[in-house]
Amino acid sequence: MCENNRWAVAVPASYALSVEDVAARASAYNMPGVTVDGTDVLAVYEVAEQAVQRARAGGGPTLIECKTYRWRIHSEQPGNPPDPRPREEIEMGLQHDPIALFGSQLIGQGIAAHAMLAQIDQEVQEAIEDAIAFAKSSPLPRPEDALLDVFAP
Repeated sequence: MCENNRWAVAVPASYALSVEDVAARASAYNMPGVTVDGTDVLAVYEVAEQAVQRARAGGGPTLIECKTYRWRIHSEQPGNPPDPRPREEIEMGLQHDPIALFGSQLIGQGIAAHAMLAQIDQEVQEAIEDAIAFAKSSPLPRPEDALLDVFAP
C-alpha cells in the first residue's frame, strides 16, 4: 500500500518521479499495480479486497497506490522552512477529506445520522487522547525490545 500524497518533504512528486503513477512501478517486480482515489473509502476497500483475495489464492502481492493529499507541512519543527505548497492546492486538498466525504455518503444513503457520526468522532478523539496520555506516562522501551514483533514466525 502506497499512500501517495503528491509531495515529498518539499518537492512535488511529479518532479521526483519519472512516472505519473507509482503503481506503474509494480511491473518491475512482476506484480500488478493499481491506482485508486485514496479519498474514496469504498474504492480503497474494493481494491484492497481484490488484492487480498488474489494473494490468498496464491497470486502474490499487489502494489496499491492511494492518491490523496497531505494537508499539513511535512515537519512542523521550529526553524524548518515554510510550507512550499501553493495555498490554493492545500485548500483544494482539504475539500477532499475522506472521512467527511464518507460521512456525507453514509448520511445521504440513510445509513447514518449527523448525531451518530458526531458521537463516533467524539469517542475517537477521546481514545486518541487516552492513547497519548498512556504513551506519555509509559516508560521508554528497552533497547533489546527493538526487534520484537518485527518478523513473522
